[in-house]
Amino acid sequence: MAFARVHHVKYTVGDLDRSILFYRDMLGFELTYEAAREGLASYDRIMNMEGVKVRVGMMRHPPTGFVVGLVQFQNPAPVERELRNNYVGASSLALQVEDAEAEYERLTAAGVCAMSPPTEIVRAGKLAAVAFYILDPDAIPIEIWQPVEG
Repeated sequence: MAFARVHHVKYTVGDLDRSILFYRDMLGFELTYEAAREGLASYDRIMNMEGVKVRVGMMRHPPTGFVVGLVQFQNPAPVERELRNNYVGASSLALQVEDAEAEYERLTAAGVCAMSPPTEIVRAGKLAAVAFYILDPDAIPIEIWQPVEG
């Protein structure tokens, strides 16, 4: 398939307002668009649901232009489930940083849940990166990744 570019990655969230604050204040995204959508036959059709009612927030990372779409379902009701990296269909956002240790300290001091402390990633006997996962307010895993030159 030929496509022009990747437009966005989308996550379904439980509380759009809470998620907007997290992605803005903790990760440096800016809200570029927010809307409520309902009564659109096209949404029902493309999502294969009836009576779709959602709130949407588009978050852009200014330095890179990367866009994360956040969607809060109001109808049909959202369904919570455990999120784990090994589940088929699971996804996670990976954010490259300059200093994983400093980001870990900043994020955990702000109350963000981390799955582990920064961990050295060794491949083929060589240090490749330092990384850890945090959880957004809906327990969506986000990898914080610092490459190691060498």
